[in-house]
Amino acid sequence: MKHDDTTSPEAQAVAAARTLIAQYGEDAQVIAMMRVSEFGFSGDLVGYAHWEMVLAAVEVLTDSDAPLGYDA
Repeated sequence: MKHDDTTSPEAQAVAAARTLIAQYGEDAQVIAMMRVSEFGFSGDLVGYAHWEMVLAAVEVLTDSDAPLGYDA
């Protein structure tokens, strides 16, 4: 994903989550978890924090219990 300094980290994470879901469908959460682990083990705290936000966004966007009309 291209880094854009004018876009908030949260918006970047949601965009990445949407891309993962489009590419991987039901496996998007697993892919995001793997990235969180990779960055955590490597000690890259910035990357880790980003992928934690992506993972959270994937969870919200794929939550079938989310209220109707909810769009993160």
